[in-house]
Amino acid sequence: MLFDVIDEVRERAPNGRDRAAAMQRFSGDLWRALKPSLMPDPRRPGWSERYLRAACEASVARLAADPRSGPMAARTLFSAARSLMRAHDQLLASHLIDRHLARARAYFEVERGAQGVDANPRCAALNRKGKPCGREPIWGTPFCVSHTARRSAA
Repeated sequence: MLFDVIDEVRERAPNGRDRAAAMQRFSGDLWRALKPSLMPDPRRPGWSERYLRAACEASVARLAADPRSGPMAARTLFSAARSLMRAHDQLLASHLIDRHLARARAYFEVERGAQGVDANPRCAALNRKGKPCGREPIWGTPFCVSHTARRSAA
């Protein structure tokens, strides 16, 4: 799966149009996967499909802006979509959301590279609140001085 994503990124030139097309493709695939689980609403025909489409697009846009926001994007999308589905379809919907957003996240991470948003490498560690460290990592490692395991001088 990851190698397919890497090949997709290598084929495309890095510009805004390709990123927008990728966002549209990922949100459309996710919407098509979730659409069969929707309950029909006779009072508002078509509303649930439009709402789900908008929620999928918002989640993928959130991932495109910051690939590290994957768990929160999945949780937000599931919270929005679960009221539109029958109870026995919600577990399947959760798995579909996780799988599709993981693929989108992998794509955007590879597209962005291992660099930070401002093209400076960042430490891969998270603090207690779940926020990224933001310090510069030691050369050859993904972690900064504070998050590297210290060897004892014994």
